[in-house]
Amino acid sequence: MNNEQYRRQIALLIRIMPAVFRIQDFAVHGGTAINLFHQNMPRYSVDIDVTYIPIAPRETSLEEINAHLSKLKTNIERTIPGIKIIHRPDVWKLQCAYQGATVKIEVNGTKRGLLGESEVRDLCPKAQAVFQANCKARVVSYTQLYGGKIAAALSRQHPRDLFDFWQIKAEDWAHVKKGLLLNLCGSDKPIIESLAPHEISQEEALESQFKGMTEIPFTYADYEHARQVLIDKVGACLSERDRLFLLSFEQGAPL
Repeated sequence: MNNEQYRRQIALLIRIMPAVFRIQDFAVHGGTAINLFHQNMPRYSVDIDVTYIPIAPRETSLEEINAHLSKLKTNIERTIPGIKIIHRPDVWKLQCAYQGATVKIEVNGTKRGLLGESEVRDLCPKAQAVFQANCKARVVSYTQLYGGKIAAALSRQHPRDLFDFWQIKAEDWAHVKKGLLLNLCGSDKPIIESLAPHEISQEEALESQFKGMTEIPFTYADYEHARQVLIDKVGACLSERDRLFLLSFEQGAPL
C-alpha cells in the first residue's frame, strides 16, 4: 500500500473519530491511540481499536457493544454521506469504506474494562497540520495502552507493533508492566508462547503492510534488533512473583 492510500485512510479516520468519542463507554487503544494521539505521528495508523469500558457479564457486554456499534454506524452514515459501513456483530466490528479509503472500527470482546483511568487527548500537532483537521479521542491509560502494544508485539511479531515498541522511551518502560501483565492474561495464545516466542519471518509483511507508513528508517535488520530487545526487556522486567502469577492464571487458579 502506498503513502497516499494511507493518507486517505487517516483523513477518513479523523472524520469518523468524533462519533466514536461521543460514546462514553468506548476508549481507544492500539496503534492509532499511540501514533495519532500519544505521539506526534511517527507512523500512519488507519484502524480504530476500541476497549469497552464497563464491567458486566460477558453476554451483556457483547450485546451492549453491538448496540453501540449499531448506533455508531447510523451516526457516521449521517455525518459522512455516501460512506458504506458493514456491521459484523460476530466480531464486534464496523468496516467503513468511502471514496477508496477503508477504516475498521473493532471492539475487543475479551479484554474489557480499564486499568486506571482513561484520558481525553487531542489529535497530535503533526496530524493536525498535515490533514488540516482536529478531533479528540478517549484513550486507555498509559500502562494499558503500551502494555497492550508490547503484548501484541510479542504475540504477532508484526512490523507495525515492533516499530511502535521501538518508539517507547527507556525511562517509560517501568510504567507499562501492569498493562503488560493484563494483556498477557487476555492473550489468545499460551503465555509461554509470548514470553519465549518462536521467531517469525516478517520480511514480506514489512514490505507489503508497513512500507509507506513512516519516514523514519526501519529496515528488516532494525526490526530483528527491536524484536530481540523486546524479548530481552520483557524477560528482565518480570519478577519471579510475576511469573508465578502468570503460570497460576493460565492454570485457572491465579495467586
